[in-house]
Parts: sequence; structure tokens; C-alpha cells
Amino acid sequence: MRILLLEDNITCSKILENQLGKKGHLVDAVFNGRQGFLEASTNQYDLFLCDILMPHWDGFKFIEAAQVVCPNLPIVVISSSIKDRPDLLEKLKKHPNIIGFLPKPVDIKELEALMAKVKIQTKANIRKLARIVCTMGPASKSKKIIGQMILAGMDIVRLNFSHGSYEQHEGYLNTVRRAEKEWDQPIGVLMDLCGPKIRTGSMQDNGIHLNNGDSIILQAEPIEGTPERISTIAPELLPDLQTGDPILLDDGLLELEVEKPGKTEVICRIVVGGMLRSGKGMNLPATRLSLPSVTDKDKKDLAWGLEHEIDFAALSFVRSASDIIEVKDIINKSGKRDLKVVAKIEKPEAVENISAIIDAADAIMIARGDMGVELPAAKVPRIQRRIIRMCWEKNTPVITATQMLDTMTGNTRPTRAEVTDVSLAVWEGTDAVMLSGETAMGIDPVNVVRTMASIICEEERYTEIDWSHYKRLNQDTSQINPALTAAATMGRAAAVMVLDPEGLLYRHLSKWNRTVPTLLITDSLDKARQSCIYKNIHPIIIEKKLERDEMVFAAQEKAKEQGYLRSGDVFAVLEGERLTKGKIDQVGSFQLIKVN
Repeated sequence: MRILLLEDNITCSKILENQLGKKGHLVDAVFNGRQGFLEASTNQYDLFLCDILMPHWDGFKFIEAAQVVCPNLPIVVISSSIKDRPDLLEKLKKHPNIIGFLPKPVDIKELEALMAKVKIQTKANIRKLARIVCTMGPASKSKKIIGQMILAGMDIVRLNFSHGSYEQHEGYLNTVRRAEKEWDQPIGVLMDLCGPKIRTGSMQDNGIHLNNGDSIILQAEPIEGTPERISTIAPELLPDLQTGDPILLDDGLLELEVEKPGKTEVICRIVVGGMLRSGKGMNLPATRLSLPSVTDKDKKDLAWGLEHEIDFAALSFVRSASDIIEVKDIINKSGKRDLKVVAKIEKPEAVENISAIIDAADAIMIARGDMGVELPAAKVPRIQRRIIRMCWEKNTPVITATQMLDTMTGNTRPTRAEVTDVSLAVWEGTDAVMLSGETAMGIDPVNVVRTMASIICEEERYTEIDWSHYKRLNQDTSQINPALTAAATMGRAAAVMVLDPEGLLYRHLSKWNRTVPTLLITDSLDKARQSCIYKNIHPIIIEKKLERDEMVFAAQEKAKEQGYLRSGDVFAVLEGERLTKGKIDQVGSFQLIKVN
């Protein structure tokens, strides 16, 4: 049996470890709840032996966290306080998977009697490299649920500005920040600007039926739609329509074709009919639109984000690199926050201009929903692979989004096709995968995140290192710090610690280091949150201004406290350009240190 032992008293821990070892059990011992959670989310165990009064995270916090990632794993509580503290006992009895309470010193025979009831467990871990983006909504608005989603593997929160008021978004944001503080885990927040989303106007009786072959007029003047006439919330697009242009309605379920263009009225033929309800989306895949990609609403929403603790801004319906540059200019001129800009790829023009857009953006989102309407759906997988490969080559993080575990909005399990979809995206090299309605409106957001994390971990277990990538690393000396080469190929170190005040090195190391944790040492909470979009980056915040060696020592102690390092481990320290205390013009440095 494999057992995780949480005991801060070294003598008690060693005695129990030796006694259980003699019985043939494998024991991993840690000294606080935070270390225990890292082990619990990394390895498969059959039983937790847990003390209650421990430093950093106590036993209660560990049990709460562990039940998110291992909801059915049995726990035996070992504590000298149980006899004298009936309040502790009552609090612990609320957890159904606690199978027993033992005072210290532990009677090994009593412990064996409890262990005889334990079945060998199987579970998927959540110690993943790829990131998970989760959309906030009514199903995930409470601090408890958000905290559990963080524990289950959520890295970035998405606020969808196509819906909701500023008051609602501020409520979500404040709740995320409270949960972030409670669990001591930096979380990035992404505001998703809605862009020039084109929709139909209102309809009679909230819905009309369109018949194949009939004619219908699309007009600029607002009207309550009938089977003969409908309007749009974006009348300025009408002059852009040309004869033969398709107009797709309601995510492509209905289709019109332009027969006679005009500035105020466009006559169309109904190609694919059906029920059309109020406010449904309109996609124009063959039309070159003169509408601006950054709307007045986007600018207003962006101004709100610059006044709040937002880390990323995603721009919808990007058509060219100039759209990204426009948003960055607004951010830079404000002088308020360094928001990173994410380009959402969903228009045919964006696919045509993808190289320039990747160069201009801080990150890319493959928004497969509208992409699958604007372009033939059969082309989406190939486009996805191409964009992921190009983002890897240009060292730009990429998010794969839309309908990844869609059926879990109403079900507790995904379809096999959805599991395969997530797995393939990870295999192709995506930095992050995104959940939309599954966490915003789903029946169990925590289970969805846990499921997504388990799929990622399973795929990453079998992902083989492509050594041709490392050849490119050695060859690309013009842009890559030479110290990165040593760090990226370091297989035996317990971790790579990056001293990176400017936040440049870790982005490259995320691309290359796929074997051991990369610990980003920073004094900036904003940088820590923005690192959440990069694979295998674990930020450690040291707020004090320290000399280089003092910083390494402080970071080492915090890494030990959080479970990334143990006594006897060897870890690497990576550093970029700086002028040393001895006035040496350092280009880069790579150091190996043994933990005392």
C-alpha cells in the first residue's frame, strides 16, 4: 500500500515511517499540508495519514484540498489533540472519507486494523504542465466553488464581456481574488472582449420560421422580424454585402444568400430554413467587412479592465495584426496596467494573416466555435494544428477553446470524442485548454476541471521528448540565452529556479523544459498571475528586495515549504543578463545547488 504521511514532528514521522516500512508499505512523509497537497495531486496513494496541527497549511486545510482531487481517498487522522478537543473531533466528523482517529503515539496494531478496511485506490493526478482556462458564470460564482476549481487545476479565469454587467464582473473578480489568497495560488484573469459580434434584431413572438427557397429582406432600420423582413444590430455592414455572399444565422444552423445588394435593404434567398429567434448571431464568411475590429463597447470594457485587477484582454474577431496593435496602443497610453493581449482566431482573414498576428499578440486563442461557422468545419482540425505549431516556433502561448467538454454542461462524464479532442490538443502542443459553458452554467464545474486535468496528465505521461527541438535550441544562439540550453536539458534536477526580474527567461524555458518544475522567482504578483498562461511555470513570490544569494536562499526555503524541494535534492538556478556585484557584465548563469 502507498501511504502519504503528514506529520510535522520529525521523531513521530520517522517512527511511523519505519514501522509501516517493515510491514511492506511505501511511505512518503511531508511536514505540512501544502507539501501534502502537492504530493497528493502528483502521485497515486491508497491512504492519507494526517496530523491536524501543522504549520503553513494545517490538517483541516489539507483535507479540504485533498478531497477536491481525491474525493474518495480514505484518511486516518493522527493527533494528540483529539482526546482534549471535542470541537476538533466534531469538525472532522463532517468529512465522510475519514475512516478513523488515532492519538499519538500511534498504536500500530490499531492503525493496521483501520488499514485492513482500505481498498487499493486508482485515481488520476492533476500535476499537469498544460493550463486550464475556466469561464465564470452562475454555476461558479461562489468562493467555495472557485477555490475548489483552483485546487482541481484551474489556472486562469475568463470573464465573458458578451454577457453581464460591470457589477457582475467585479463580483466574480473579487471572489476569485479572495479564493486566490485563501489557497495561496496566483490566478490569471482574462477579460474576453466581444468585438464586432453581429446579431439579428428582435423577432415577432421571439421567433419566426424561415422556409427554404423563400425571399427575405435584411434591412438597416430596426424592425420586429417577420418571415418577410428582419433587421440587424449592425446596419453599417449592409453596404459590404455582395451578390452571392452567404449569411449564416444562429451558428450556421440557417443560411441566406444575397441576391440583390443595397445600402439600406438587401434581398436574400433562404438556402437553409428553420426557426430564427431574437438576437441570434450572424456570420459573413465571404464578406470583407468595413466594421472596426475594436468597437466602442470594447474600448469602454477595456477601460474598465485597466481600472481593475485584470491580467489578459482577449480580442474577438481579429482580422489583422493592426487590430492587436490598436488594443496595445490603448493599454500603453493609459499607463495603468500591463494587460497582455490575446488574439482570438475565428475569421478567415485571421487565418490568412496568422503569422503577423502571432508576432503582434502576447497569446493566441483558437476560438473553434465561430471558426467552424466562418470556415468549413472539416478544416478546423488542420488549422488548429498549424496554429499550435506556429505558436511553438514563435514562442507565443496558445489556448485551444470551445466545446472541449461540452456535454459535461449537463452530464457528469464527457464523451469519448471530447476526451480525444482534449488529449490531441495537448499532444499537438497547446499551452492551455479552455472551458466555457461547462464551468459557467454546468451542473458540476469542479468535476469538469478535475476531469480536464486528468485528461491532460494522462496525455502528458506519454508525450515523448522530440530531441530535434533541442538541436534547434543549440543552433538558435541569436535569440536564446545560452544558459537556457543547459536548463532545458537538465533532467536529474528536482526543479529549475529562474531569477527573472524582467519576466523574459521563463517564457522561453516554458517552451523547452518539460521534465521538472520551473519555479519563477518574482517580486511581482502581476507577473506571477501572467505566468499562468505558460506551461509548467510555478511562481514563487518573494516581496523583499534581497541580494542575489539571499534571494536564492529565501526562494529555496519557500520551495521546500510548498513541497517542490526536499533535503538532499539538487536544483538548478537560471539567471539572465545583469551587472553583478563585482561589476561583471553577466550574459547568463546556470548553477546547481544541493538542498541542506
